Amino acid sequence: MNNYSVESYIKDIRRVVKEEVTQKAVTDRIKPLAERLAGDKSWIKEEYYEVDIDQGFGLHLLHEENDHELAVFVIAWAPGKGLAPHNHKTWAVVAGIEGQEHETNYKRIDDGSKYGFANLKKTHEETLYPGKAVCCLPEDIHSVWNNGSELALSIHTYGKHLNYTGRSIFDIDAKTETPCVVRVQN
Repeated sequence: MNNYSVESYIKDIRRVVKEEVTQKAVTDRIKPLAERLAGDKSWIKEEYYEVDIDQGFGLHLLHEENDHELAVFVIAWAPGKGLAPHNHKTWAVVAGIEGQEHETNYKRIDDGSKYGFANLKKTHEETLYPGKAVCCLPEDIHSVWNNGSELALSIHTYGKHLNYTGRSIFDIDAKTETPCVVRVQN
């Protein structure tokens, strides 16, 4: 069987986005492609394992269209580190490559009318292992945590680069919502 390259993956996701009308249909079709790419590993470079110590994870950009659409990242999560509840404001497909990521999903129970305030309720938890993928729609809220003892590596595909969506991060205890911008590795 031939290797499935990042270039082939990008070509395939471009085709899917052109062919599908709904974001759910887009993510449903990209999910098996992301699982296929995550299972190949022939394309992974050593630098994809680098972690930004201050963030607790390293974001490595593999592809981004000129208009910031269709962004593909490899994310390296340090053991015991993660990202608090956040949304994406775009569709997303995440596939595990190595290690494990604990995903916790939340539902917003306030109406979103009070600026900076958000009240969230936990709805579901699961651990993402190599070869498994999950999908998110723009308003879905989840947290990601490497609950393993080894570095976790995953491929993340978004309808738009995360720093251009206006997404938010949430503090459950303080019930706050603030802008979420992440640093991308060079």
